Amino acid sequence: MQPNEKRRLIEPILHKLADTFTEILIYFIVIFSPWAFGTTETWSIWAMNISAYALGFLLISKLTIRWKLKYKLYVTPEKTGFSSKQKRISSIQKKCNILLAGIMLLLLAYVLTSAINARASFDLIAKEYTYFKEFNVYLPHSYDSIATWKIFWQYLGLIILFWAIRDWLADSFRKKTFFSLNPRLKKLLFIVCINGSALTLECILQRIYFDDNLGKLLFLFEPNINKTNDAQFGPFAYRSNAASYLNLIWPLCIGLFLQLGNENLENKKKRLGKGPELILIPCIILTASGPIISSSRGGALIMLGLVFLTIILFLFSKIKINFLRYAVPIFLMIGLILAYQLGWDSIEPRLEKIFLGNMSSRIQLYQTLMTIINDYGVFGSGPGSFETIIQFEFNESFTRWESWAHNDYLELYLTFGKFSLMLFALPFICIISLFINLKSKVNYHIQSFSLIAIVGLMINALIDFPLQTHSILILLCIICATVTLQEKQISN
Repeated sequence: MQPNEKRRLIEPILHKLADTFTEILIYFIVIFSPWAFGTTETWSIWAMNISAYALGFLLISKLTIRWKLKYKLYVTPEKTGFSSKQKRISSIQKKCNILLAGIMLLLLAYVLTSAINARASFDLIAKEYTYFKEFNVYLPHSYDSIATWKIFWQYLGLIILFWAIRDWLADSFRKKTFFSLNPRLKKLLFIVCINGSALTLECILQRIYFDDNLGKLLFLFEPNINKTNDAQFGPFAYRSNAASYLNLIWPLCIGLFLQLGNENLENKKKRLGKGPELILIPCIILTASGPIISSSRGGALIMLGLVFLTIILFLFSKIKINFLRYAVPIFLMIGLILAYQLGWDSIEPRLEKIFLGNMSSRIQLYQTLMTIINDYGVFGSGPGSFETIIQFEFNESFTRWESWAHNDYLELYLTFGKFSLMLFALPFICIISLFINLKSKVNYHIQSFSLIAIVGLMINALIDFPLQTHSILILLCIICATVTLQEKQISN
């Protein structure tokens, strides 16, 4: 090994320090975001934004150190060492990464242009517009500059978080001498799962304690909306957001449990239970029961649909170990029994309303959106401007203030216009990248159940607004960062 080549494999002290702070910030974001009332308040959103910007600074610092000192995270094998299949997979993966980066930059540029080239600003207290004389009708513009700037700073933070997590996970490769689960990925998913189960436990205790009375989020604060206990769930003022969050977590718990179980049992020196995977059993049971106990109709139905997908996946997956094949369905069954005991009485009458067709206000909202979408042209009404414009479009037909469309696709199409296709493309590119990793059998179980979690969220976005809730977007970014990162086997 040449002296300069040896220097590249030794991690610089400043790089190691930046990497440590990156890890601390990532864990802080993962843990704090759902507990901060779902990151729906201005202060909590800015706490997450600033944390993400700090991650961006650390990422730039690490990239600069690597460039200056010619430090590499891992040694890339010679091209001759790749099979033709590996070369094709690597090529497609690189194209997906370039597409993701390009679309994210275009998205930020679009939102920034809409904010700078705003048509108007809206005062929520006075409920009146202030129109600007100078704006270019041929460029993206917004009818609420304040809301659009808010979206820009949020999306900037989320994009930085996505790339910072990918880079941090990649730094784990150089420490591996055999092909196994990325240790940083394992730690990150454990924190997500344990934090999610602790959150669910608090949600359940809060629901039991306040019963049919007015509730308080985290036993502390009474929200301005959804004051009754059955409308809230834990720190979330809207029960459906809590259900959407938990429907992202319990599939990850199952994927991590299967991945670690297979690794331990396939290694003759180990057995199931010697590793930390048994901690995930109560996590699976608690988080799977949460969506039904929350009384969210959409969350409960999607949870049941994802259980059905899980069963189908088990039928077609080659799980050689019988214990793992039967254990997960048993855990899910226990979770459903727990949900039935604690939540069925609350959710049953709400489910009956769906089948009786008592959803007139939601349908009227969708119909109104469909009629006004074309009124705002190619560029839409401006990112984040839904709450502003919809009140005036309703006139006197609605008796309450509507902040969300309860259909993220319609809302994004109204506010982003035709360019909303950029947003719709991002999860599909991530899913393509995920399928590539499935093809290569890398972290198969984690990848498979991450796909189930993403599909569940995309379906939920048809009937609610999970893609407008910052804590859910943060978790989605974390999942997408893990599934789009291609593992590399490191030679000794």
